[in-house]
Amino acid sequence: MTRTPDTTHDKSHGNTTDGTVVAATGEKLTTTCGQGEKHEYTLAKNAKVTCDGEACKTADLKVGATVRVTTQTDDKTVATGVDCGTHIPTVVQKA
Repeated sequence: MTRTPDTTHDKSHGNTTDGTVVAATGEKLTTTCGQGEKHEYTLAKNAKVTCDGEACKTADLKVGATVRVTTQTDDKTVATGVDCGTHIPTVVQKA
């Protein structure tokens, strides 16, 4: 089951949500949150993607990596930024 991202379920910071990469190809990103729910995003044309603070591409986001996704205020399925790196706390799924 795919759900629209709900930032109340995991570590959230305004329009940002932490998750674990399930798939990342082209302009699509799929993550899971701490509740184990799948979230699908479409990257905005001007989305900023970084890996450990350096610019990277969606293809550089590896399955299992922890990411912080920033979304548009009015559409939580459109990602305007994706930050990946060791500085983001690991998302632990609740049993």
